[in-house]
Amino acid sequence: MMRSLQGRWPLVLGLAATGFVASCEEEDPVVPSPPFDEVFQLEEVIELGDDPVDPVATVGIFLERRDGGFLMGDGLRPRVRTYSETGELQAAFGRFGDGPWEFRRIIGLAETPAGGVVVSAGDARLTYLHADLAEDSLFTLDGHVFGRLVAFQDDVLFTGYTPENTAELQSLGVARQQVGIFHRLADGQVLWSSWTTPARDKPYWGAMGSLATAAAGDSLFIMASLLYPATILNGAGDSIGTIGQPSSSFRRIPEIPAGYFAFREGETPDPNRMRDLLASYDVALRIDVLADDYLVFTVGRPDETSLPPGLRFFHTHVEAYNRHTGAKLFEDVALPEGSKVVGGGRYLYVLLIPDIPPWRVAKYRLVPN
Repeated sequence: MMRSLQGRWPLVLGLAATGFVASCEEEDPVVPSPPFDEVFQLEEVIELGDDPVDPVATVGIFLERRDGGFLMGDGLRPRVRTYSETGELQAAFGRFGDGPWEFRRIIGLAETPAGGVVVSAGDARLTYLHADLAEDSLFTLDGHVFGRLVAFQDDVLFTGYTPENTAELQSLGVARQQVGIFHRLADGQVLWSSWTTPARDKPYWGAMGSLATAAAGDSLFIMASLLYPATILNGAGDSIGTIGQPSSSFRRIPEIPAGYFAFREGETPDPNRMRDLLASYDVALRIDVLADDYLVFTVGRPDETSLPPGLRFFHTHVEAYNRHTGAKLFEDVALPEGSKVVGGGRYLYVLLIPDIPPWRVAKYRLVPN
């Protein structure tokens, strides 16, 4: 498959998006791999304001607000922050603990249609805040433990345990065994539970990847990061197909037999076993919706110097689809070196230096033709 069509890719992209790229003897259509700056136009770079008394440890969940500005959940500290469109720090909320209005870590963050904020700390409580991060209300649902959050139409979707398997919480495998790990919450009730990761029965895979999610219109896109493509759910939680086809350069994780990392008596431990595995595969780390019409998949690889369960992933490439037709627009587009995709919306938001302040986020506009 051709990997570069510099100077010609907009024409090919436009033809592919409308389904008119002809195949020769049933070969897959050519998908362009242009340079990043030919696909995305830089609008501006925003420097997020920081408080020296209450500094950001690392940029975690990053959301474009409906009426402008941004929400950010610290990746390490139990703090939620809100920023203006130009990056000025407006407010911060959260302290460490297990009590009301306290968090151990920000696991999920979403904005309500009215501009309020919903926070999950991976426990049995959702914390609702006003738009300015003032305390609003606390919500619990019998038997549920809340994980990541996705704003979906007028409701909130969450990952987590259901009442049917709460009694099994002592089991290490319960997160992979439960049926229906995405739940639609509306007016204090779960309307439906749907989708179970295909990786649930794979030894070790729960620690080797994560989930990628995005919502647009009446569709939800969910993917186990090790098992590209993504599943499409409709508003009723029904699976209506898949979207995505990894490029030929995408490296699938190998099957890992149970006991692979165990050492038996008399066996010499291999210190490189985990490192070699982490260096051998790629992951689809994010799905972001751009301008309501496009899905951008961020592809990366594990840092072989890190170890489960706290794996670190490097963002390396992006690819895009027309979410209405499923047509792949481009693939294997290398991100700016060392950068990290943190969000979508009207723009693709890319954190230029993920590890140290100042926290500078570039706004890129997708140029589809």
